[in-house]
Amino acid sequence: MRRLLDRLNALLALGIVGYAVWAWPRLPERIPAHFGPDGAPDRWTDTTLASWFFLPVVAVACWALVLGGREWMVRRPRTMNLPSGQSLEDFPEEVRPAILEYMRGFMALVGLELLTIFGLIVLGSHRTAMGGDGQGYILAVLALAVLSGPVLLVTFFLGFQRVTRNAGP
Repeated sequence: MRRLLDRLNALLALGIVGYAVWAWPRLPERIPAHFGPDGAPDRWTDTTLASWFFLPVVAVACWALVLGGREWMVRRPRTMNLPSGQSLEDFPEEVRPAILEYMRGFMALVGLELLTIFGLIVLGSHRTAMGGDGQGYILAVLALAVLSGPVLLVTFFLGFQRVTRNAGP
């Protein structure tokens, strides 16, 4: 599952950057710089390389941080924050690889969430800049950001419980 999520993340990151590069020469002189809680733009800025490519760069940087954190966790498992204050060393040796793989897969899922949010913002910004209605994209971002946190937490705890069942410390 992690490998599939990693591929989806890579495609999504490339898609965000590719879309931004494609849209760049087509942009008008001003683009939205901020959206209000209703999804409508409430601040505009001049179209510059920095103003347009800021979000794609931040999206890729966030994904890189997730990847880096994931590899850090594998190389330094003592730094992992497991439920109930448990340490990876508290689990039997034969269960540890499954826990590490589960954690890596979960971090890939978090990366997918972040890239999806940034991708929707870029799409909404472009559509709004071009005179269309990007409000739906921005409202989808707000809904995803608010709802995905609890869903990801429940998913994490249920999956972690499944992975560690009958192998507790």
